[in-house]
Amino acid sequence: MPRAAISSKAFLIEGGCNACGMQNTETFTIHFEDQRSAVLDHFDVPSLVQTIAQKNGWRETAIPVGIGEEEIVLKRADAVVKPRFLGDQIIYQAGDQRFQTKQLFDDNNELFEQVNNILVQLFKIEPYEIRIAID
Repeated sequence: MPRAAISSKAFLIEGGCNACGMQNTETFTIHFEDQRSAVLDHFDVPSLVQTIAQKNGWRETAIPVGIGEEEIVLKRADAVVKPRFLGDQIIYQAGDQRFQTKQLFDDNNELFEQVNNILVQLFKIEPYEIRIAID
């Protein structure tokens, strides 16, 4: 089972204007066994799924769906997985298989379990042992 660790760093940043005060922000980085790392957009299902899928050869691609319209999908060879956002939910669809889940979880184990379910069922990727790195 491949392993990955997620680290985070908190920063104080200026709000961008004279009236805005300092704001706390946090960044998350996933570290893989092969010493490669990737910054996550957010600590949620879509960011983890996309980052791990791309690590395993999937690529984000825009496909035309109408005149002047396109859809962003994850693609590897002939396989296509379509993510679709519905409020706080996300739906992943690959052919006739469909997986719907919340984007955010309060419990990290639930988050990692959902990510692995999506990776195994739709992307055909071996599940990852994901842990939080403690500095």
